[in-house]
Amino acid sequence: MKNVINRLLKIISSAIFAVLVILIILILIYVIRVKLLASNDRLGEVRLNFYTILTQSMYPTIKAGDVVVTYMDENDSYNTGDVITFISNANGQITVTHRIEEVYEVNGQYSYKTKGDNNNTADKEIISSNNVLGKVVFKIPKAGYIQQFLVTKTGWIIAIVLPCLGIVIYDILKLFKTVTKKGVSVIKKDKRTDDARKRLKEVINDEEEE
Repeated sequence: MKNVINRLLKIISSAIFAVLVILIILILIYVIRVKLLASNDRLGEVRLNFYTILTQSMYPTIKAGDVVVTYMDENDSYNTGDVITFISNANGQITVTHRIEEVYEVNGQYSYKTKGDNNNTADKEIISSNNVLGKVVFKIPKAGYIQQFLVTKTGWIIAIVLPCLGIVIYDILKLFKTVTKKGVSVIKKDKRTDDARKRLKEVINDEEEE
């Protein structure tokens, strides 16, 4: 039973470690790609993005602390009822996630009137399609709090360092246990050999006396 539990713990810890490594690699690739595109003024090519919601303006559809995943339409075409994330110039270039109430088209250029589900009035600013970062395709409840925790030193230690350290310690203990068992086995073998030699000498001595 003890061996089964140890194996199960090892499998779980290895799986957690593998998932964390994969996530870190994916995040690094994403961040590097975004930075490269931004340096070449090609940030518009980033279609998939993640944003943490900080207010309750979209409550109860989207709550503070949720992470929304957005996708940018190639044709910048969004419909009434879509929840979009955009840059609000009226609020100091901040990122806002609200629902489209009306769509306007002038000479093939789209703009949008938006409103938070939890707000009494629509936003005063009309959003240009150039400021739209994408449509919300799904949300991850409360993941923002996890994200904010992970960027802290304590969160980094708990999420990354401790699991890795646990795996290392487990492997060291396992190796030590294996070496100890081999040592005991060698000692036992040596003791048996000595006993056999003693018995052989006793037999030889008895024969000589006779």
